[in-house]
Amino acid sequence: MSRQITTFFLGNTLFGVDILLVKEVYRHMTVNPIPNAPNHLLGLMNLRGRVVTVIDLNVCLNRLPETNTGDRRLLILKTREEIKKYINNNQLNDVFLGEDIVGFLIDKMDDVLTVENEEILPPPPNIADLDEDIIEGIIKQGKRLVILLDVTVVLELVMNAAVEAENQ
Repeated sequence: MSRQITTFFLGNTLFGVDILLVKEVYRHMTVNPIPNAPNHLLGLMNLRGRVVTVIDLNVCLNRLPETNTGDRRLLILKTREEIKKYINNNQLNDVFLGEDIVGFLIDKMDDVLTVENEEILPPPPNIADLDEDIIEGIIKQGKRLVILLDVTVVLELVMNAAVEAENQ
């Protein structure tokens, strides 16, 4: 079975997420900071009357923020309700998104790839600067490698960090 993967850069590293999880890519960002929020939680924004929680993926993945902000975009994720049909049709497995709209701040958009499931390799056990649980797999695209993120695990880490910060 083939999948489409939205790819994007954080720094010089190419990442991807399943396109079925992406609602849209948004360019114009006016983010309202949340007092005493963890560093990865940039704030909230109004997207056509809906509140979006904005998460900085660089901070979540322990990476330095990009200094060139001109290419930055928000990858707006779908909600649990919006992906329900894909789960019911077995197009998505083991994906759990929340009821709220979440946007991942990324450094630069790249492309959409179509790959077969067999082309997605397991993550190597020796990945140093990333928590290997957040990596669903690795995709070879010519000389480039795409790190396919497990969005469910990333969101769990974000929510756990927010709860820990709240309890301190």
